Amino acid sequence: MDSSLLFICSLVFLLFQMGKGLENGSYREQRLDAATESCPDDFYFNETIKACVSTDSTSCTNHQIAKCPMATEVDKYCLCLDKHLQIWQCPEGAYFDANRLVCRMGTVECQEEYAASACPNSTANDVFCLCIDGKWQLNYCPSGYTYDAKLGICLMAASDGGELPSSSGKCQRFGLFGDPADCSGYYHCRDKGSDIEYYRCSGGTIFNLISFACVAGAC
Repeated sequence: MDSSLLFICSLVFLLFQMGKGLENGSYREQRLDAATESCPDDFYFNETIKACVSTDSTSCTNHQIAKCPMATEVDKYCLCLDKHLQIWQCPEGAYFDANRLVCRMGTVECQEEYAASACPNSTANDVFCLCIDGKWQLNYCPSGYTYDAKLGICLMAASDGGELPSSSGKCQRFGLFGDPADCSGYYHCRDKGSDIEYYRCSGGTIFNLISFACVAGAC
């Protein structure tokens, strides 16, 4: 299959996933508006194609669709043409699904799958959020641990005197707890008062915070 045919097939597939066809100029609906668009660093706005284009060539594959390498809005994605990235925009009301590489109707809170972060609407110091299927999912650190947003991990909490509390390393409640620094790792509390145990899922699997089991996937 030559490159031009491959490009057409990729474009048709992308638009089909968005529930739109090629008719009525929907191809151009994905391009950006020069009046409202501000290109990121190392990109310039190309008036001819109505898109932000990378100033330098990249190692991307021609016609490759992917999430942009810099922080962009969730409704935008990058298309590689002639070794340069072009920033395209999904139709109104859609966001770019970086895992399936298609524009999907609906809303999304985050894009980096299994990326840990402080929860947007929580002030508790023993919780963190993981990005799963475009939504922030609340997760708890093991008892005696607090979430460090800068390091992105659960750390043993310190007492007012700077020393570890006597309960550190001991379970205060039963359950499984995901590791925010490693999506394949998790903590296991067999019972209240037992030692906190740490495990990692086998190769090719990750710890799922919804089913609390190791499932196929990658960080």
